[in-house]
Amino acid sequence: MSTFINAAAVRAAFGACLLLMTAAPAFSQTYAGRAKVGGYASFTLMPKFTFDGETFDGMTVYQEEGGDELGFLPKLDEQNLFKFALGHRWRQGALEVSYERSQHDGNFADEFELDAIFQAVNIDAKLFFLPDSIVQPYVSAGGSYPWLTIKDGSASNEELEELGDARWRGWGVNAEAGVAVYPHPQFGILAGYAYKAIWFDRASGVTDRLFHLRPRFRETSNGFAITAAFTF
Repeated sequence: MSTFINAAAVRAAFGACLLLMTAAPAFSQTYAGRAKVGGYASFTLMPKFTFDGETFDGMTVYQEEGGDELGFLPKLDEQNLFKFALGHRWRQGALEVSYERSQHDGNFADEFELDAIFQAVNIDAKLFFLPDSIVQPYVSAGGSYPWLTIKDGSASNEELEELGDARWRGWGVNAEAGVAVYPHPQFGILAGYAYKAIWFDRASGVTDRLFHLRPRFRETSNGFAITAAFTF
């Protein structure tokens, strides 16, 4: 009877060793650092987001060259910007695609209220330092496809006989630096300072014709951003 028990114990131990040998590589691939490696989703809040007002200053009017169509550039108030992203995290890096949106009250010439909606699609890469630590400093950079819609922000002539939405489109760049904290390998909280530069080079208005802007309109924004990320 004792011989039978010892043989069973040996077989069980051998099986456990095989299980650990196969599990160890899988664990090292999933958790290459403190944060889990794999696909993730994140949600970002950027409070008090607005443009610096370099061109959207509340006093400037864009007029069609050789025509009568007008576009108004209102001053935008500060509002929360929300961003949702899907990406993939590696040991020290991440790549993500995101959509962001904010809704603003605009003012033109201190007389007219013009509602505005800012939206953008972004592609950003992140680089994490100290990947084995709970606290990981990071930097990120990427490109952006933004568009801004101004409700009744375009007119057919100076008499404002016909109004329509103005739509401003362009391209931009993003940059951010901050600190990520991973209390759990699958969950991270990121706090950073974000910067955006946007060049609007196309516009359409009340007639729905597409105009190419020369010179381009440049706007920048900066502020704090806080992100919650979950890796699947």
